[in-house]
Amino acid sequence: MKKMFFLISHNEYALGLKKALEMIIGKQDNLVAYGLMPGGHPDEIIEQIENGIDDRTEVVILGDIAGGSVCNSALRLTSKQNITLVTGMNLPLAMEIIVTQTTEKEAIEAIVSCAREGMKVLEIVQTAELGGADFF
Repeated sequence: MKKMFFLISHNEYALGLKKALEMIIGKQDNLVAYGLMPGGHPDEIIEQIENGIDDRTEVVILGDIAGGSVCNSALRLTSKQNITLVTGMNLPLAMEIIVTQTTEKEAIEAIVSCAREGMKVLEIVQTAELGGADFF
């Protein structure tokens, strides 16, 4: 079965994310990115996705914002059994899904959970023994 992965967003976020992914994991022939540009309509993106797939293609769509116009338009595609829509895309989430080439909803839910756990506030903590100048 053929697998396709789509990144959809407002403006060029999806295109930039695709470039970052391919910088890290190499070119992906089954990865396509679409950005909704000013003056465009989200349904145009969804039509392009529909034209590039058939009922035998397993599809994962990663979108930027739940409730945003692009994801709202893509939501109608989830009535098909072969299409999964995930929102809140980021680099670790997209990389894990693309590297594993998974289209199974349960596996994607596990990847989403791991991606959430990877979101942290990081900071350098100064200790009495180590001054900031000695860090590097």
